[in-house]
Amino acid sequence: MASRRPPTPPAIAATILLLLLGSAAADEVDDLIDSVEAVVEKIADEATAAFAKRFESVEGCACSPHACGSDFESSECAEDIGDAELCGACAGQKLSFEESFILTPPTVDLEDLPADVKDSICTFRGLNDVFSEVKDDLGIRAWSYVATTNGVMRNWPGHAHERGEDVIPELADPNLEGCKIYDPRIRPWYAAATSGPKDVVLVVDTSESMLVASDGEGDSMTRWDVAKRAILSLLDTFGITDYINMVEFNDKVTSLNPGKMLQATSENIAALKEEVNGIEPNGGTDFRNGLEEAFDLLTEATVRHREEEELVSSDCQKVIIFVTAGEDCTLGNGKKCAKKPPKNLTPVDAVLELIEEKQQELVDAGSQRAHIFPYSFGADADDEIPKEMACANEGVWGRILSTDDPLFKMNAYTAYLASQRGNSEPIWSRLYEDEFGLGLVVTAAKPIYSPKTSLGADGSLVGVVAHDVRIADIEEVAPDFKSVILQIIRRGIQCIDTVFTGCELQVLRGEEGQCPEKFDEADCYFFEKSGSYYIAPKEPLLTFDDAEAFCQDLGGKLADIDEPEEEDLLAGLASNAGSWIGLRRDDTGEWKWRVTGDAVPEDSDIWVFRKELQDPKKECATIDRRGVRNSVHPEDCATLTRPICEFPADAIPDQCTGDKALQIDEDYEYNVRPLSTCRQEEVDRLDATSASPGAEDLAIEDVVCSLGETKSTFDVRCCDDCDV
Repeated sequence: MASRRPPTPPAIAATILLLLLGSAAADEVDDLIDSVEAVVEKIADEATAAFAKRFESVEGCACSPHACGSDFESSECAEDIGDAELCGACAGQKLSFEESFILTPPTVDLEDLPADVKDSICTFRGLNDVFSEVKDDLGIRAWSYVATTNGVMRNWPGHAHERGEDVIPELADPNLEGCKIYDPRIRPWYAAATSGPKDVVLVVDTSESMLVASDGEGDSMTRWDVAKRAILSLLDTFGITDYINMVEFNDKVTSLNPGKMLQATSENIAALKEEVNGIEPNGGTDFRNGLEEAFDLLTEATVRHREEEELVSSDCQKVIIFVTAGEDCTLGNGKKCAKKPPKNLTPVDAVLELIEEKQQELVDAGSQRAHIFPYSFGADADDEIPKEMACANEGVWGRILSTDDPLFKMNAYTAYLASQRGNSEPIWSRLYEDEFGLGLVVTAAKPIYSPKTSLGADGSLVGVVAHDVRIADIEEVAPDFKSVILQIIRRGIQCIDTVFTGCELQVLRGEEGQCPEKFDEADCYFFEKSGSYYIAPKEPLLTFDDAEAFCQDLGGKLADIDEPEEEDLLAGLASNAGSWIGLRRDDTGEWKWRVTGDAVPEDSDIWVFRKELQDPKKECATIDRRGVRNSVHPEDCATLTRPICEFPADAIPDQCTGDKALQIDEDYEYNVRPLSTCRQEEVDRLDATSASPGAEDLAIEDVVCSLGETKSTFDVRCCDDCDV
């Protein structure tokens, strides 16, 4: 469950009081903010109700005008709520106050709309009535909209989107006759509403390993090309209540603003973008360098906030977004380490122990633990440490390829934080230039969710509703606009403590990123599904041959995998760096289980990467804790590590007698539920947001109105009497 934790930031309150003391406009400003938030709440209520009744709406769906179309019979010239910049000195612009217009997700073909996109368009078509009714204290009904998680946008009043010669080629959507690509999910208001106030440090791997082709030979894009594109777009998603910084690391480390988090103002975002554009990857990779600097920034911000020194923290969620190729120096790849790895720790443990130490420092300073979201760039990027970082630090891991939409994948962190903001109040974005020609605006937004599932779990994120306010309109009410901004910051700080059930977190991570169980310490483990007993002693550390002899002397064998659930189990018992299992490559090059002799094909989903399967130096196999699938990898047989031994029920060792064995059966309560045991919760959650049964069969003309004969932006946006 989630609980709201409104902080009491005395420094902010004091500043506001000083600014507003004696101000006759204070009440008027508060009334304005209240009125805008009331608009958002009303639309959110109606949108939530519309989603709950979406099956009925889809069944009776009628077409919605597309903002990239040209046939807008209901549009009229409006001169009281803004001008279109491209119309020059002409006043006003064409708007439709009878119906909202829609935008479809980037690159989606209108002639082949997915069922979920049809569903989203039809579900919220009925919001036209509430859009036309609500207005803020400025007397302005515009600008309101709803955007869904699959990228559908519905705007009111309806206004045409840029197209043709007014759009630079790389931003033109070929599926919409050159209309400008627009994805609401990467706009500041969407991220602000879904993730809430947060302190975020981007930790960016700038080593030479980022210059490798992203998806192997023949790929023209390097890992850095893909990462750079994602980071630049991600920076646009931060809001006025966020504090950010960026750490660059290779075998050295630097931060954009040493020792201090930066408020996510437009100026600071621009400075970060300039820094990213100037990065030239080189050198080795030392994860601990970057992570230590990131945690120090978060801890120092917490201390300064607690001591009321200055505004350097949201005092809410702490997030580290870790961008890497995965080739840490501790993995013995010939890369130089800035910090000498401790002799008594494995490479993975060296990183994880540093993180845990820094997490404790952060908590001791008065903060929550930080969520870590690692992203591995490239098909062959090593994911061992990034995956285990996510599992140990309440995060989600993802792999990003050149063919992926990197920003959409990186925004998993907002979906993660959004999952428990169901009862939050509207939150305000930072100032930004509106994509639709309104000029400088600020937006109040709120996430909307599906109804509770049949099992009583909270619903999933459906989208965001929002209402824009033009800065020019606010300045008419409050010339001292600085005071308004400070009030908006104060109103936007709503901290949500995220507490997930075992299944909720695994479902959010998905099949690729799910984490193994953290078993309670026991001498022995009995697994009902296999009928076998297992031991995973921390000592001694053994070579493969010695590990095999160790298990045999106890009457067992090095463990093997007969079914997927057994792989779940072994990953949970494994050490961070990997534990020996009974799998070895023979003289013919085949990988075979030592006892049964059964071969394991190279395309089996137990393997991490296939590229190392014929490495002459790695003939034995270990399983580690990077996940419950794709966690087995070749290892040098002389490596010293832990074994996992397996015993039949009729030959158990002393460690498993009496009550010594932990029973893993249908009554076992998991600390980290395997996704395989969460199927009903996963199905239930998916059902709560699945497309309506009739959406697939809807004809395109019943969903999106005809675009009509192509016209220029000027023709569809500017008033008829405009002559530029």
